[in-house]
Amino acid sequence: MTTPHQHQILNGRKFHANKKIPYLLPEDTDEMNRLHKQHAVLKYTLQSNFQAPLQEKLEQGITVLDSGCGPAAWMFDMARDFPNSSFHGIDITSTFPQDTKPSNCEFVIANVTEKLPYPDNYFDYIHQRLLILGLTDANWDFALKELLRVLKPGGYIELHEPDLQDLNNMGPLLKQLQYTMSNMLKSRGMPPKISNELQDRAIKAGFVNAEFQVTPLKLNHGGQAGKMLWDDYEHGYTNIRPVMAMSNSEWQDEEIYAIHIGNCAKEAETMETSVNWYTCIAQKSL
Repeated sequence: MTTPHQHQILNGRKFHANKKIPYLLPEDTDEMNRLHKQHAVLKYTLQSNFQAPLQEKLEQGITVLDSGCGPAAWMFDMARDFPNSSFHGIDITSTFPQDTKPSNCEFVIANVTEKLPYPDNYFDYIHQRLLILGLTDANWDFALKELLRVLKPGGYIELHEPDLQDLNNMGPLLKQLQYTMSNMLKSRGMPPKISNELQDRAIKAGFVNAEFQVTPLKLNHGGQAGKMLWDDYEHGYTNIRPVMAMSNSEWQDEEIYAIHIGNCAKEAETMETSVNWYTCIAQKSL
């Protein structure tokens, strides 16, 4: 049974209040718009929507799950590119657009930390990214086992997470921001280094042929991709300020926080900071 929605308003933003849902980002129109833009940033930066070796099968037609689909930007893009495949999205709240969805897309309100409303061996391919701010340590273990259950034998899972703790060439201002985030995650039982653990956790859950890729993404330098990534980074940290301010009282002041973020932008550009983007691709054994 999916956990019912409970919300709280912090500094005018709507956040989850149900203790069973640790997701840290707000759930409102501005955040949904950010997620749509973030999808465009990642597609442009990574030059692809997926890494699993499934181009031909997607063209022929397979069944795909997007776990934690949010407003469905990745799904819609994939559904247009691969009209013969069917795409299913799950999320804890109904932020996906029902009126404008492609005919090969379906959505269900479901929590990956609970039993999913699908039978065993249902999906050929499962995609999940950026749940670092949404799952506790125990949640990750349960979710991966549940995703393994609904994946077909021989099917692929693809997991993406950034390293939000240790950036390459990170200066003191960014370090303050990142380590405040990391400590906040730890205090809530959420693993801040989940990106580095994806392969080991996938194997522990029962997946096989787990492969690991690390791609450094430039932050506010190196051309358009770096600028786009910074814009998303800044927008995300702005949206999470009410939660960050619980760990740093100075950041209750929006202006002080905005100045700090602005100085982080200059620091990242000067020091040529980059974020490591981790991808784990694995399969369910035959």
